[in-house]
Amino acid sequence: MTARIMITGAQGFLGRYLAAEWLAAEPGAVILGLGRSPALPGTFTHEVHWGEAALPAPLPPGLVRILATPRYAYRAIDIGDGSGLARTIREFRPDLVVHLAAALRDDPPDRLVSTNIGGVVSLLGALRASGVMPRKVVLGSSGSVYGWEAGREPPFGEDARCAPADPYAATKRAAEELGRILAEAACLPVVWGRIFNPVGAGQDERHLCGWLGRQIAEAGAGLRAPRVEVGSLDTTRDYIDVRDVSGALRVLAAHGEPGRAYNVASGRETSGEEIFAMLVALGDLAAPVEIARRPGRRGDIARSFADASRLAALGYRPRHTLRDSLAEVLAYYRMSVAAAHASPA
Repeated sequence: MTARIMITGAQGFLGRYLAAEWLAAEPGAVILGLGRSPALPGTFTHEVHWGEAALPAPLPPGLVRILATPRYAYRAIDIGDGSGLARTIREFRPDLVVHLAAALRDDPPDRLVSTNIGGVVSLLGALRASGVMPRKVVLGSSGSVYGWEAGREPPFGEDARCAPADPYAATKRAAEELGRILAEAACLPVVWGRIFNPVGAGQDERHLCGWLGRQIAEAGAGLRAPRVEVGSLDTTRDYIDVRDVSGALRVLAAHGEPGRAYNVASGRETSGEEIFAMLVALGDLAAPVEIARRPGRRGDIARSFADASRLAALGYRPRHTLRDSLAEVLAYYRMSVAAAHASPA
């Protein structure tokens, strides 16, 4: 049976990889991607840097190749446009829906509320108004909803109390609760994927692995001295390859139990110091690396990683090591970003 899949936030980092994963894994899949931005077949919506230049983040060639198929279409639409969204759903009639459209942690609080909470309200309302009943609706949430609480230590299972520590996490948690109420009222088969820390080629440099990877790749290319700016490296996180996130979301769409949340994570705790050391080793730099420390972000949680056994019970297994993921980040800058800088459009 040919699956018809609708992905919101389809031109973002996760959205691009998820669409490519589905198309490659299921030859009969037909995907409609939705997002705010106009169609960008060769780049992500954010910028990356190479030397002194900022440029649109190029898509890795493998993604460009897979997404260049008649089985994938993209439509620019504001997730807050409920009537337009309902019309699109009626026209496409998706079997599966994955909602990844979201504001980012550093965005202003009003945008976090309107996108992260309002987007879920708009999507579920549009599904109800359309009269279309998908087999599953996967709502992308965040591992940050667990936050920090005195006396509580990770790993965090899905039944752990949530104590969001910043506005981003608070909006993702509020979206879960409001989405649960609306889904029950509309009898929609909704599951939540609490995504921890994706890593991979093309990620935004506001995230640690992209930030460090770019600097080390630049040093290897002779664009900067072997001096890397870092924030706090003693915090720990649960890093998972973006390709494994995509695989996990497909598993949730197929086997997730409606009404439940699932941690999308590796289940491993890794410090920033370990990330830095792996990237330096992979960078194979000729000279020792000097560290320039800058203040960490206020409100950073010291330790965070997941109990991923609920997802594993569905048959999910990650395919990539963290070393694989970091090698992809470095290769992306050395090849895709360097080439885009040398041949600007």
